[in-house]
Amino acid sequence: MTNPIFSIDDGHFWDEQIAKNTQLFSEADRLDEKAYKIIELGIDEPNVWTRFMEAKASADAKRSEAYSDWMRIKREMIS
Repeated sequence: MTNPIFSIDDGHFWDEQIAKNTQLFSEADRLDEKAYKIIELGIDEPNVWTRFMEAKASADAKRSEAYSDWMRIKREMIS
């Protein structure tokens, strides 16, 4: 969703879009670290791989969301 205060030709608009995208990538990184902590801290637990795979899937989904958003931004910036 775009901010109605800024026009698409305004540099602030793109700064805002890129900042939001950076937050998506940061969240993906945080989720990825969390997934690997599950293995690090619970290697002897019986369901560790299930928990890891679920957490890793969440991280991967967030990274895909961030990448798709980045591609959208790039397309809009050149059009």
